[in-house]
Amino acid sequence: MMEPEAVFVYGTLKQGQRNFEVARRAGWLCSEAAYVEGFQLYHLPRGSGRSYGYPAAVYGEGRVWGEVQWFAELARALLLLDRLEDEGQEYRRVAAWAHTEGKGRVWVWLYVYPSLARVQEAQGRWLPQGFWPPHPG
Repeated sequence: MMEPEAVFVYGTLKQGQRNFEVARRAGWLCSEAAYVEGFQLYHLPRGSGRSYGYPAAVYGEGRVWGEVQWFAELARALLLLDRLEDEGQEYRRVAAWAHTEGKGRVWVWLYVYPSLARVQEAQGRWLPQGFWPPHPG
């Protein structure tokens, strides 16, 4: 299988969110709105080691919306993104197909939470529409 060519982000790394500056420092070139299928999205609230709320995707029936980000040098970008996502501990980086309007299907890296049980331990709240940040209420 080929190597992913970009990164799908669905939370704090999206444009306009608190960690987008990390993507910019990682050599961000551009983004395109997209979604991935076969995942469910949860909001992890602030607390127990989390100074702010953020999302977690896990494998499951559903669709998660976000954006595909392209980088000047993907391997270099992944070093910074893996550190932010605590890859291997908090999140796992996996390959998946993202669906975009302009470029069609794109093979991407995506950070997923290790299990639904871990999401539940973190008191994650399911976001059935697959969008983050969640709407109030």
